[in-house]
Amino acid sequence: MTDDTPRGIPTPIPRPRITEAGTANPDAPLHLVCSLPVHYLPEIRTELERLFRVSYCYNRPRDQLLSLLPSADALLVNAAAPYRLDRDLLVRAERLQIIVSPSTGTDHTDLDYCAERGIAFSGLKEHPEVIEQIHGSAEFSFALLMALIRRLPRGVDLARAGYWREVEDELRGIELSGKRLGLVGYGRIGRKMSRYAHAFDARVLAVDPFVFDVDPWVERVESLDALLPVCDIVSLHVHLSDETRLMFNAARFAQMRPGSYFVNTSRGWLVDEPALIAALESGTLAGAAVDVTQGELSGRADENRLVDYARRHDTLIVSPHMAGLTVDAMGKAARQGLRALKAFFQLS
Repeated sequence: MTDDTPRGIPTPIPRPRITEAGTANPDAPLHLVCSLPVHYLPEIRTELERLFRVSYCYNRPRDQLLSLLPSADALLVNAAAPYRLDRDLLVRAERLQIIVSPSTGTDHTDLDYCAERGIAFSGLKEHPEVIEQIHGSAEFSFALLMALIRRLPRGVDLARAGYWREVEDELRGIELSGKRLGLVGYGRIGRKMSRYAHAFDARVLAVDPFVFDVDPWVERVESLDALLPVCDIVSLHVHLSDETRLMFNAARFAQMRPGSYFVNTSRGWLVDEPALIAALESGTLAGAAVDVTQGELSGRADENRLVDYARRHDTLIVSPHMAGLTVDAMGKAARQGLRALKAFFQLS
């Protein structure tokens, strides 16, 4: 359905969000400001509080972080916070020595300013042995792909509204078996996606200018020009950089097969959002699913054009950057963050 009041979608109900504030171990010499959620990771929380004077500000406003920065020696940050660690924030952190982000992405932090100030930055990119053991993002990417081509969210909405098989014309999807899945990027997540798809008997193609060794069941192609016209589904798994920003624009969507599907769980700024909507409107894309949008760090995700379009069109699925949200993945990443802090300050 594409009308302005799609049936079966419940009215949003405001719910309280878990927030955390306060300081633990006030006599410790080093001050750690922690916006990372650790309330469900008691072992890590206990260790942090043994080593540092910890000020918690998970899900707290930017202004509260700002008030804590002047005395902070270290930051353990939540990459999904609705603000960016930009120059305006970091200039207040006169004592800051290190930022630890248990994430692979770095666009939430002004790394140029950190280099200028001599503030160390530690993320997961430098620890492939840890990243390889984190499966949440890859599993979610595959789940989102399957939900898209099988129209699962729409089916759930209709069942909640009391409909059943009388609306089956709205729910016919496609099988992954026998389809051509194009992976743009063949790093950690792309490689795992290929293995999941291979188990479903899909034909997997991949393009990545930095990877030459692909799994035996994968057909490596040299360019997007060769990949896009032949794939039934395209899934995006690349890092955001100056070279990849807005890489999927109107010209790229025009190269895709009519009636194909598109998935992005990487970064919102890889995609020209108006061009994605235009591809859905024209029928070039039968459907799309994204876990990331432009402007996430503004704190106003509800104003994003893709979120607005998905409210009124069931050809687009938008989820709230939840790919990595498993207890397992967050725990492994947080443990690496703790190791990075201990190594930097030579603590035991």
